[in-house]
Amino acid sequence: MCRQNLQRADILQIFRFPLVFLPKLCIMNFQWLLPVFPAGDLFRRYAMTKKEQRINRLFLYAGILTLIYYLGQGITVRFGQSLLYLWLMLSAVCFGRFFLWKWAWKHGKSAPIPRPWLRAVNIVVIAAVAVFLAVECLVFSGAFQKPPEGLDAIIVLGARVNENGPSGSLRQRISAARVYLEENPDTVCIASGGQGEDEPMSEAECIRDHLVAGGIDADRILLEDRSTSTEENMRYSLPMLRSLETDVESVGIVTNDFHVFRALCLARKNGGFTFYGVPARSTVFGFIHYAMREFFTLSVSLVRGYI
Repeated sequence: MCRQNLQRADILQIFRFPLVFLPKLCIMNFQWLLPVFPAGDLFRRYAMTKKEQRINRLFLYAGILTLIYYLGQGITVRFGQSLLYLWLMLSAVCFGRFFLWKWAWKHGKSAPIPRPWLRAVNIVVIAAVAVFLAVECLVFSGAFQKPPEGLDAIIVLGARVNENGPSGSLRQRISAARVYLEENPDTVCIASGGQGEDEPMSEAECIRDHLVAGGIDADRILLEDRSTSTEENMRYSLPMLRSLETDVESVGIVTNDFHVFRALCLARKNGGFTFYGVPARSTVFGFIHYAMREFFTLSVSLVRGYI
């Protein structure tokens, strides 16, 4: 019995070389013949390694996922939100990469562009991804801060006000501010945010009204209703703290978790106080987009000298 099994194994090994290894060897060394070979398509499929196919499929899956995310954010929030179109662009890039490589393989090429150019593109992409991930680590570091108790003051940064009340982001900030003010009754609050053209009231008024409705004494809340950006939030709010009769040393910045790092950078640029982040928790689904968006807003703030 053992002898019969051995003979079968020997026979399989004999046929393994001509049936498996020889075609692979021919494909590797005679790829230039594929365009004129009658069964070129069959051999091209062999020439594509499994690794290349897996990588290409990953781009297809990434394109599908980013397209679904774009549609999900647009439907559940709104399609006009800042930089949401970047997800659609990323989806198009992923689909483009997938179909370009499929086209190249179909025509007997290993890639749609020359290898030296491909290496240069890969280096640029890897460097860009590394920078992006480094910045996102900073964004995450701000998202999970825990403020100390007994801060002298907090600044609640405004966000969009809809016709039917505060937007989701602003509602989260108001909720975080209310919780902190309830737990720290001696803390003063500045509600900061002007009124946009399509907003029914200023963001500062919306913050104050909802805090008062939540049980916070109106005398503890000051209004700053001129600012139209995070940089202006700081520029107009911090002088108000300096003009208070009581000495203010520690200040908490209440904003969404993804926004804390940039807000603290802008606050510290103005100086004069010790600043802490008071993160308002976002949904995981929303955090993905807003954290990505922070990369670009941080870059713009850095170029303009705000941070």
